[in-house]
Amino acid sequence: MSDPVVDLPPPPEEHAPTHEHDRYWLKHVYRADTTAQLTARALITGCIIGGVMSFSNLYVGLKTGWGLGASITAAILAYAFFSTWQQLRGLPESEHFTVLENNTMQTAASSAAYMTSAGLVAAIPALYMVTKESGAIPALYHMTSQGVRLDVISAIPWLIGVCLVGVVAAIPVKRKLINQERLRFPSGIACAETLESLHASGAEGLSKAKALMVSGGFAALIALVKDGFGWLPGTVPIFGKALQKWTVSFGLEVWTLGAGAIMGLRETISMLVAAAVTFIWAPEVLLEAGYITCGKLPEGAVCGPEFIGYRDITGWTLWPGVAIMVAHSLTGLLLQAPKMIKGLLKTLGGGDDAEHVEGLAEVEVPMKWFWIGLVVVGGLSVALQAAYFDIPPQYGALAVVLAIALAFVAARSTGETDITPVGAMGKVTQLVFGGVLKGQIVPNLMAASVTGGAASQVGDLLTDMKTGYQLGASPRKQVVAQVAGVFVGAVFAALAFALLVNPDDLGGAEWPAPAAVIWAKVAELLSKGLDHIEDSKLAAMQWAGLAGAVMAVIEAVIPAKTKKYLPSVAGMGVAPMVPFLYSFNMFVGAVLGAVYTKLNPKHATAFMVVIASGLIAGETLMGVGVKFYEVISSFLGG
Repeated sequence: MSDPVVDLPPPPEEHAPTHEHDRYWLKHVYRADTTAQLTARALITGCIIGGVMSFSNLYVGLKTGWGLGASITAAILAYAFFSTWQQLRGLPESEHFTVLENNTMQTAASSAAYMTSAGLVAAIPALYMVTKESGAIPALYHMTSQGVRLDVISAIPWLIGVCLVGVVAAIPVKRKLINQERLRFPSGIACAETLESLHASGAEGLSKAKALMVSGGFAALIALVKDGFGWLPGTVPIFGKALQKWTVSFGLEVWTLGAGAIMGLRETISMLVAAAVTFIWAPEVLLEAGYITCGKLPEGAVCGPEFIGYRDITGWTLWPGVAIMVAHSLTGLLLQAPKMIKGLLKTLGGGDDAEHVEGLAEVEVPMKWFWIGLVVVGGLSVALQAAYFDIPPQYGALAVVLAIALAFVAARSTGETDITPVGAMGKVTQLVFGGVLKGQIVPNLMAASVTGGAASQVGDLLTDMKTGYQLGASPRKQVVAQVAGVFVGAVFAALAFALLVNPDDLGGAEWPAPAAVIWAKVAELLSKGLDHIEDSKLAAMQWAGLAGAVMAVIEAVIPAKTKKYLPSVAGMGVAPMVPFLYSFNMFVGAVLGAVYTKLNPKHATAFMVVIASGLIAGETLMGVGVKFYEVISSFLGG
């Protein structure tokens, strides 16, 4: 329907000089000067869709620690909306929603949806966890009539400041990684192909939109009947009612099935095995050994396995879960350090050769944007760190420098593997601040939040820029769309957190917040030392840490094609921190996805992620809506 790139002459050879690729791209691919891209309707639509999808990312992130991609889902929704509008209004071809407008839209949407990675599922919940015992209310929170809640007015500028550091960091590496080295950024290519197919074939695009709407509507209906009206049970026992008290059950939460289908069998099998050990085998063993207690018992009850609470179990098992993930991440970083340092130096020394191709400098993002942004955004971040968390300016500046440098490293990882190591980048900063500001938990957490949030945004923006590069979009306009998404997403996500989340529930069955738990425990370890941990937990951490390190070494030396047969360390580490039913349901979703792919691989390739995304969005958004209704009703006294 809208000007796809067709009938192009063959591109230069892969190893041809960069300027040859630049000339070819500018002459045959670039079309932002003839095709609408940065329009008001594209920006507004992207910000709204992304803002709403940030609710889903917040919900899933606080439940499981995972984040969800938004680009393709947003592109399908926007295409369906504008295609329908164009048909109803009978608009001429010149007024149709173009593929580049959709690229602008999905850039803004993805930016807004990923706002949760700026700390709302990790550092900010962890901040409350580490200060809770002291009774103090930390910065970014305040007391309300409903109890302690996130302070939206102070949280929004913090989130914006963190994310803009990442946007600025993306500017000097875009040409290096995309134009010169031509890294794949797999999700960016997949999104470009999706956009091309949507706008080239109206029937395919509308079919995907219909699949998304149907699966989303089904999941929303289940959530409304279950959570809104209470007409369906929340959980069903699968190994007896006694184990149900430990969350060993099947939950009627459709979003977990969709998440499992996207994650795949490797991750979900690892989660299920670790969850079975945690919630079926470990409770009685730990109780018998005296490592955990029954907590608060009902009147007249005798201490026994049937009275062990969820928090009692996970309060012990999370320690080996933290250890295996941290050891795996840091060992992997250590093994890759020579390559990363070489890549960082190569990136920094690459220079900007856009001026060697006539007209290209006017298209690319100028380096002056980086230097101006570094001064303005870096200064804002340093000021906010000092104002909110009493981090001295010199250490706030250190956090920004680390964030920029590690964002470069994260960007290369995203381009090569499609994985942005947000957690690992944050841990590096936590280790550095554990040395320069010893014993200070809050600065340790929140300086690392700058690094983690920046890494997430640079990975997201460069993935979107890879999409734009494939489609012939203007990089400058994509940066503008990313910044717009940051501002709008910060408002949406902060309001959602403030209204939905009772911080006292963080770390419990309602909001397990595994990512936040990991950040909090690492900060506590670095500030207090290992001698403050019980011997049983310390021994478990040592063995788990050794296992994580060994797994990282194995992954580094075996062929890439055999890694799929190894267990997922992330899955094993998260499972002891979330209810069993999440791990079980995700495994069921992965099995259903595998069967679907086996029976109809072509159809599954086109529709499985779309259907799964609909299941996730439908239930989580309805769940958010039900919680909003409960909060408003309580506020109004209804």
